[in-house]
Amino acid sequence: SGRMPSMGSLHHGLTGEALFLFGNAHRNTISWAPHGRFVCLAGFGNLAGGMTFWDKNKSKPIPQYDSETGVPLFPELKASCTVGFGWSPDSRTFLSCTTSPRMNVDNGVKLFRYNGEELTNVPWDNDNYKPDRLLQASFVPASANVYPDRAQSPAPRITGDAAAIAAAKKQAKEAATKPAAPATKRYVPPSARGRTGGTSLAERMKREKEGKMVGATKVTPKPSIVGGAPVKKVPIGMSSTTGSQKSKSALRKERQKQNKAKQEEEERKKEEAKKAEESAQAAATVDPEKRARKLKKKSEAN
Repeated sequence: SGRMPSMGSLHHGLTGEALFLFGNAHRNTISWAPHGRFVCLAGFGNLAGGMTFWDKNKSKPIPQYDSETGVPLFPELKASCTVGFGWSPDSRTFLSCTTSPRMNVDNGVKLFRYNGEELTNVPWDNDNYKPDRLLQASFVPASANVYPDRAQSPAPRITGDAAAIAAAKKQAKEAATKPAAPATKRYVPPSARGRTGGTSLAERMKREKEGKMVGATKVTPKPSIVGGAPVKKVPIGMSSTTGSQKSKSALRKERQKQNKAKQEEEERKKEEAKKAEESAQAAATVDPEKRARKLKKKSEAN
Protein backbone atom coordinates (compact mmCIF):
# COMPACT_ATOMS: atom_id res chain seq x y z
CA SER A 1 0.00 0.00 0.00
CA GLY A 2 1.04 3.62 -0.37
CA ARG A 3 2.29 5.69 -3.24
CA MET A 4 5.14 4.66 -5.52
CA PRO A 5 7.87 5.68 -5.85
CA SER A 6 8.07 5.92 -2.08
CA MET A 7 10.22 8.27 -0.01
CA GLY A 8 12.71 6.69 2.43
CA SER A 9 13.78 8.78 5.41
CA LEU A 10 16.07 8.45 8.44
CA HIS A 11 14.79 9.73 11.80
CA HIS A 12 16.29 10.50 15.22
CA GLY A 13 15.85 7.57 17.60
CA LEU A 14 14.54 9.68 20.52
CA THR A 15 12.78 12.70 19.06
CA GLY A 16 11.55 11.10 15.82
CA GLU A 17 12.81 14.13 13.91
CA ALA A 18 13.68 13.52 10.25
CA LEU A 19 17.44 13.73 9.62
CA PHE A 20 17.95 12.51 6.05
CA LEU A 21 15.82 11.75 2.97
CA PHE A 22 16.93 8.91 0.71
CA GLY A 23 14.87 10.21 -2.22
CA ASN A 24 11.98 8.79 -4.21
CA ALA A 25 12.47 5.26 -5.51
CA HIS A 26 10.56 2.00 -5.93
CA ARG A 27 11.47 0.64 -2.50
CA ASN A 28 9.47 -1.18 0.17
CA THR A 29 12.18 -2.92 2.24
CA ILE A 30 14.85 -1.64 4.64
CA SER A 31 17.60 -3.97 5.91
CA TRP A 32 20.27 -2.75 8.36
CA ALA A 33 23.66 -4.40 8.67
CA PRO A 34 24.42 -5.79 12.16
CA HIS A 35 26.87 -2.97 12.98
CA GLY A 36 24.41 -0.26 11.93
CA ARG A 37 26.77 1.34 9.41
CA PHE A 38 25.40 0.02 6.11
CA VAL A 39 21.75 -0.18 5.07
CA CYS A 40 20.07 -1.68 2.03
CA LEU A 41 16.94 -0.09 0.57
CA ALA A 42 15.26 -2.55 -1.78
CA GLY A 43 12.04 -3.18 -3.66
CA PHE A 44 11.24 -6.82 -3.01
CA GLY A 45 7.94 -8.69 -3.02
CA ASN A 46 5.64 -7.19 -5.65
CA LEU A 47 8.38 -4.84 -6.95
CA ALA A 48 11.13 -5.53 -9.48
CA GLY A 49 13.91 -6.10 -6.91
CA GLY A 50 15.93 -2.89 -7.23
CA MET A 51 18.52 -2.28 -4.49
CA THR A 52 20.59 0.62 -3.18
CA PHE A 53 23.30 0.29 -0.54
CA TRP A 54 23.95 3.32 1.71
CA ASP A 55 26.57 4.30 4.26
CA LYS A 56 24.69 5.84 7.20
CA ASN A 57 27.78 7.59 8.62
CA LYS A 58 28.45 9.39 5.32
CA SER A 59 24.79 9.75 4.25
CA LYS A 60 25.79 8.67 0.75
CA PRO A 61 25.21 5.63 -1.47
CA ILE A 62 28.15 3.22 -1.52
CA PRO A 63 29.87 3.27 -4.90
CA GLN A 64 31.51 0.55 -6.92
CA TYR A 65 34.76 1.36 -8.70
CA ASP A 66 35.93 0.91 -12.25
CA SER A 67 38.69 -1.70 -12.32
CA GLU A 68 40.80 0.26 -14.82
CA THR A 69 40.37 3.94 -13.90
CA GLY A 70 39.11 3.71 -10.31
CA VAL A 71 36.21 6.08 -11.01
CA PRO A 72 33.20 5.50 -8.69
CA LEU A 73 30.21 3.89 -10.39
CA PHE A 74 26.57 3.57 -9.36
CA PRO A 75 25.05 0.83 -11.53
CA GLU A 76 21.45 -0.31 -11.33
CA LEU A 77 21.31 -3.19 -8.84
CA LYS A 78 18.57 -5.80 -9.02
CA ALA A 79 17.70 -9.06 -7.25
CA SER A 80 14.53 -10.27 -8.95
CA CYS A 81 12.00 -12.56 -7.24
CA THR A 82 13.65 -12.19 -3.84
CA VAL A 83 11.89 -14.07 -1.03
CA GLY A 84 14.51 -14.01 1.75
CA PHE A 85 17.40 -11.63 2.45
CA GLY A 86 19.85 -10.71 5.20
CA TRP A 87 23.33 -9.50 6.13
CA SER A 88 26.34 -11.53 7.19
CA PRO A 89 27.52 -11.12 10.82
CA ASP A 90 30.53 -9.05 9.70
CA SER A 91 28.30 -6.56 7.77
CA ARG A 92 30.32 -7.10 4.57
CA THR A 93 28.04 -9.40 2.55
CA PHE A 94 24.33 -9.25 1.66
CA LEU A 95 22.29 -12.31 0.71
CA SER A 96 19.12 -12.60 -1.34
CA CYS A 97 17.40 -15.89 -2.11
CA THR A 98 14.43 -17.23 -4.05
CA THR A 99 12.88 -20.14 -2.16
CA SER A 100 9.88 -22.45 -2.05
CA PRO A 101 6.97 -22.60 -1.46
CA ARG A 102 6.44 -18.98 -2.52
CA MET A 103 8.53 -19.45 -5.67
CA ASN A 104 9.02 -22.90 -7.15
CA VAL A 105 11.00 -21.71 -10.18
CA ASP A 106 14.31 -19.88 -10.50
CA ASN A 107 15.26 -20.87 -6.97
CA GLY A 108 18.76 -19.93 -5.88
CA VAL A 109 20.98 -17.71 -3.75
CA LYS A 110 22.79 -14.48 -4.66
CA LEU A 111 25.57 -12.88 -2.64
CA PHE A 112 26.51 -9.21 -2.88
CA ARG A 113 29.24 -7.12 -1.30
CA TYR A 114 28.22 -4.23 0.93
CA ASN A 115 28.47 -1.93 -2.14
CA GLY A 116 26.18 -4.08 -4.30
CA GLU A 117 28.88 -5.87 -6.30
CA GLU A 118 27.60 -9.38 -7.05
CA LEU A 119 29.97 -12.03 -5.74
CA THR A 120 28.29 -15.26 -6.74
CA ASN A 121 25.03 -16.66 -8.02
CA VAL A 122 24.20 -20.17 -6.79
CA PRO A 123 21.31 -21.64 -8.82
CA TRP A 124 19.12 -24.35 -7.31
CA ASP A 125 17.05 -26.71 -9.44
CA ASN A 126 14.32 -28.29 -7.36
CA ASP A 127 14.01 -31.13 -9.90
CA ASN A 128 17.50 -32.31 -8.95
CA TYR A 129 16.64 -32.54 -5.25
CA LYS A 130 13.15 -34.05 -5.24
CA PRO A 131 11.27 -34.36 -2.98
CA ASP A 132 13.38 -31.67 -1.23
CA ARG A 133 13.22 -28.00 -2.15
CA LEU A 134 15.17 -24.87 -1.29
CA LEU A 135 13.14 -23.57 1.63
CA GLN A 136 15.54 -21.12 3.27
CA ALA A 137 19.02 -19.58 2.95
CA SER A 138 20.75 -17.55 5.66
CA PHE A 139 24.15 -16.81 7.20
CA VAL A 140 25.40 -18.64 10.28
CA PRO A 141 24.89 -16.18 13.17
CA ALA A 142 27.77 -14.99 15.37
CA SER A 143 28.17 -13.03 18.60
CA ALA A 144 28.26 -9.25 18.38
CA ASN A 145 31.90 -8.98 19.50
CA VAL A 146 33.34 -11.48 17.00
CA TYR A 147 33.61 -9.11 14.02
CA PRO A 148 34.70 -5.46 14.37
CA ASP A 149 32.88 -2.56 12.79
CA ARG A 150 34.71 -1.79 9.54
CA ALA A 151 34.30 1.21 7.26
CA GLN A 152 34.30 1.06 3.48
CA SER A 153 37.46 -0.22 1.83
CA PRO A 154 39.70 2.58 0.49
CA ALA A 155 38.98 3.63 -3.06
CA PRO A 156 41.62 2.73 -5.68
CA ARG A 157 43.79 5.49 -7.09
CA ILE A 158 42.20 7.19 -10.07
CA THR A 159 44.28 6.96 -13.25
CA GLY A 160 43.89 7.95 -16.89
CA ASP A 161 42.99 11.12 -18.80
CA ALA A 162 42.16 14.05 -16.48
CA ALA A 163 39.25 15.32 -18.59
CA ALA A 164 37.66 11.88 -18.89
CA ILE A 165 38.07 11.28 -15.17
CA ALA A 166 36.48 14.65 -14.33
CA ALA A 167 33.51 13.89 -16.59
CA ALA A 168 33.13 10.42 -15.07
CA LYS A 169 33.22 11.89 -11.54
CA LYS A 170 30.53 14.40 -12.42
CA GLN A 171 28.35 11.70 -13.94
CA ALA A 172 28.83 9.48 -10.88
CA LYS A 173 27.91 12.33 -8.52
CA GLU A 174 24.72 13.02 -10.45
CA ALA A 175 23.84 9.32 -10.43
CA ALA A 176 24.32 9.16 -6.66
CA THR A 177 21.84 11.96 -5.89
CA LYS A 178 19.21 11.78 -8.63
CA PRO A 179 15.97 9.84 -7.97
CA ALA A 180 15.36 6.49 -9.57
CA ALA A 181 13.83 6.56 -13.04
CA PRO A 182 11.48 3.96 -14.51
CA ALA A 183 13.20 1.25 -16.52
CA THR A 184 10.64 1.21 -19.38
CA LYS A 185 8.63 3.87 -21.16
CA ARG A 186 4.86 4.05 -20.88
CA TYR A 187 2.22 4.65 -23.51
CA VAL A 188 0.58 8.07 -23.41
CA PRO A 189 -2.68 8.45 -25.34
CA PRO A 190 -2.81 11.36 -27.81
CA SER A 191 -5.45 13.18 -25.75
CA ALA A 192 -3.17 13.24 -22.67
CA ARG A 193 0.07 14.21 -24.41
CA GLY A 194 1.55 17.56 -23.48
CA ARG A 195 -0.48 17.99 -20.29
CA THR A 196 1.13 19.04 -17.02
CA GLY A 197 0.03 18.90 -13.37
CA GLY A 198 -2.44 16.55 -11.75
CA THR A 199 -2.11 13.91 -9.05
CA SER A 200 -3.15 10.78 -10.94
CA LEU A 201 -0.85 7.78 -11.26
CA ALA A 202 -0.13 8.66 -14.88
CA GLU A 203 0.88 12.20 -13.96
CA ARG A 204 3.11 11.02 -11.11
CA MET A 205 4.83 8.59 -13.48
CA LYS A 206 5.34 11.42 -15.91
CA ARG A 207 6.91 13.66 -13.27
CA GLU A 208 9.19 10.76 -12.28
CA LYS A 209 10.25 10.30 -15.89
CA GLU A 210 11.05 13.99 -16.21
CA GLY A 211 13.27 13.86 -13.13
CA LYS A 212 11.08 16.00 -10.85
CA MET A 213 11.12 13.57 -7.94
CA VAL A 214 13.08 14.47 -4.82
CA GLY A 215 16.62 13.10 -4.61
CA ALA A 216 18.72 12.28 -1.57
CA THR A 217 19.19 15.25 0.76
CA LYS A 218 19.78 16.15 4.40
CA VAL A 219 16.92 17.60 6.41
CA THR A 220 17.44 21.05 7.93
CA PRO A 221 15.16 21.74 10.93
CA LYS A 222 12.89 24.74 10.41
CA PRO A 223 12.68 27.42 13.15
CA SER A 224 9.29 27.77 14.86
CA ILE A 225 9.67 31.58 14.78
CA VAL A 226 10.71 33.54 11.69
CA GLY A 227 14.35 34.50 12.12
CA GLY A 228 14.75 32.32 15.20
CA ALA A 229 16.95 29.33 15.84
CA PRO A 230 15.65 25.79 15.26
CA VAL A 231 13.75 24.40 18.24
CA LYS A 232 14.62 20.88 19.33
CA LYS A 233 11.65 18.64 20.05
CA VAL A 234 11.48 16.18 22.92
CA PRO A 235 9.70 12.81 22.97
CA ILE A 236 6.13 12.65 24.17
CA GLY A 237 6.02 12.23 27.95
CA MET A 238 9.42 13.83 28.60
CA SER A 239 9.77 17.27 30.17
CA SER A 240 11.41 20.10 28.25
CA THR A 241 14.99 21.03 29.07
CA THR A 242 14.09 24.73 29.24
CA GLY A 243 12.97 26.22 32.55
CA SER A 244 10.00 28.05 31.04
CA GLN A 245 8.06 24.84 30.54
CA LYS A 246 8.05 22.77 33.72
CA SER A 247 6.03 19.63 34.20
CA LYS A 248 3.12 19.39 36.63
CA SER A 249 5.16 17.19 38.95
CA ALA A 250 8.00 19.74 39.07
CA LEU A 251 5.57 22.58 39.78
CA ARG A 252 3.90 20.58 42.56
CA LYS A 253 7.24 19.81 44.22
CA GLU A 254 8.24 23.46 43.97
CA ARG A 255 5.02 24.57 45.70
CA GLN A 256 5.54 21.99 48.45
CA LYS A 257 9.08 23.25 49.01
CA GLN A 258 7.89 26.85 49.23
CA ASN A 259 5.13 25.95 51.73
CA LYS A 260 7.60 24.03 53.90
CA ALA A 261 10.02 26.98 53.95
CA LYS A 262 7.16 29.33 54.88
CA GLN A 263 6.09 27.10 57.79
CA GLU A 264 9.66 26.87 59.07
CA GLU A 265 9.97 30.67 58.97
CA GLU A 266 6.73 31.11 60.93
CA GLU A 267 7.84 28.58 63.57
CA ARG A 268 11.19 30.39 63.93
CA LYS A 269 9.44 33.72 64.48
CA LYS A 270 7.17 32.17 67.08
CA GLU A 271 10.17 30.73 68.96
CA GLU A 272 11.92 34.12 68.98
CA ALA A 273 8.80 35.87 70.26
CA LYS A 274 8.38 33.25 72.98
CA LYS A 275 12.01 33.64 74.13
CA ALA A 276 11.64 37.46 74.22
CA GLU A 277 8.50 37.17 76.31
CA GLU A 278 10.15 34.77 78.75
CA SER A 279 13.15 37.06 79.18
CA ALA A 280 10.83 40.03 79.85
CA GLN A 281 8.92 38.07 82.45
CA ALA A 282 12.16 36.99 84.12
CA ALA A 283 13.33 40.62 84.26
CA ALA A 284 10.01 41.70 85.82
CA THR A 285 10.22 39.10 88.61
CA VAL A 286 13.72 40.22 89.83
CA ASP A 287 13.86 41.58 93.47
CA PRO A 288 14.04 45.43 93.40
CA GLU A 289 16.56 45.55 96.27
CA LYS A 290 18.94 43.13 94.55
CA ARG A 291 18.64 45.11 91.36
CA ALA A 292 19.39 48.37 93.22
CA ARG A 293 22.50 46.83 94.84
CA LYS A 294 23.77 45.65 91.41
CA LEU A 295 23.29 49.07 89.93
CA LYS A 296 25.06 50.67 92.93
CA LYS A 297 28.07 48.33 92.54
CA LYS A 298 28.31 49.15 88.82
CA SER A 299 28.24 52.89 89.53
CA GLU A 300 30.95 52.55 92.24
CA ALA A 301 33.12 50.55 89.90
CA ASN A 302 32.84 53.28 87.27
